Amino acid sequence: MPTDLEDELGDIMQKARDGKSWSQKDLAEAAELPLEDIRRMERYDLIPPEDVIARLAQVLDLEGQALSVIARNAWHPKEPIPDPALDLVCLDVFMGTYPVKCYLLRCPATGETAVVDTGANPEAIIKKAREMKVKLSKILLTHAHPDHAWGLDLLVREFQCPTWIDEREPRPAGTRDFRFITDGEVIELGTLKVRVLSTPGHTPGGVSYQVNRVILSGDTIFAGSMGRANSSWPDLYRSITETLFSFPDDTALHPGHGPATTVGEEKRHNPFFCGKS
Repeated sequence: MPTDLEDELGDIMQKARDGKSWSQKDLAEAAELPLEDIRRMERYDLIPPEDVIARLAQVLDLEGQALSVIARNAWHPKEPIPDPALDLVCLDVFMGTYPVKCYLLRCPATGETAVVDTGANPEAIIKKAREMKVKLSKILLTHAHPDHAWGLDLLVREFQCPTWIDEREPRPAGTRDFRFITDGEVIELGTLKVRVLSTPGHTPGGVSYQVNRVILSGDTIFAGSMGRANSSWPDLYRSITETLFSFPDDTALHPGHGPATTVGEEKRHNPFFCGKS
């Protein structure tokens, strides 16, 4: 069933299995379900009845009702209220056929502008910057995966600006002008103060960027789900519950994939965290 959320039932099942270091067979045995049914669910070929979703939620430590409404494409996060103190433009681009989001962050007082992640489509960023009549002064990367960091060479040639990244991340090709960042560091963008939040787990050096009540969270959390824990599932879980969820409920979360959401929406509706935060 089509949905504009980044993750569907099958994705959430896989990520919850990862948290337990379970195979599909392990999940089938724990939930007393046929292995082929688990495979079909994770291939998006089967939406099971409510009692099966409840059983899966119980053994995977997920909140059952929250999982059910996502499985049936019946929930979408409320759109965050825009912050008038900053200009934030989301670009919906593609790496091949895979949709990715990148962001232009502009200081209204000075016009100074940064791009947060490249979306693997530097041409779209250059075109939008020209439309906005701005010159990028900073490239801020949440992590070094190609869908978030590819195309630095074109951006650097166009704007002659440095790239900020955590030192634990691989160095993306395209520039040698890296500025290495640490947790709590503040990057000035005109009159805006952009604070670095260390949010590892998806990758070892994954970060989010917070300005006012807006967080650009990369692949740490998605509306109704969490990122894939390529580096560490416990670290990723803590990055969400102890770092992102430490901000007020009306704090906007702008991820690298899927719709924007808020801290409060995820505390109330995300099956990984609902009732636990």
